[in-house]
Amino acid sequence: EGYEKVLGAEHPDTLTSVSQLGTALSRQGKYEEAEAMQRRALQGREKVLGAEHPDTLISMGNLALTMNSQRRWDEARNLEEWVLSTKKRVFGNEHPETLTAMNGSRHRDLHYLSFLRQPHKRG
Repeated sequence: EGYEKVLGAEHPDTLTSVSQLGTALSRQGKYEEAEAMQRRALQGREKVLGAEHPDTLISMGNLALTMNSQRRWDEARNLEEWVLSTKKRVFGNEHPETLTAMNGSRHRDLHYLSFLRQPHKRG
């Protein structure tokens, strides 16, 4: 709120704070609130920085992680695949940003497989 009052809602530093708040909320298991903050940061960054800016791609990745935590795997996968393909095109295959995105996709897949292997209660 402080950044927003001083710098404005669309200033990159304000959007970074919003993104960080979304990440903190997600880590606390407050996924709906986290998603709202992450979408706000993503929309602002897309508008101000562009869809292919590294900060915008980070916001997309954060949103995908929150979706993954909510077991919204198809949505998370679609977003992660777009982020990865964009990072490959913009940065190249060996860039740390691209490699981080590749690792995130593997983590999501392992999380999903782990969920499938758990015994589930039947109603």
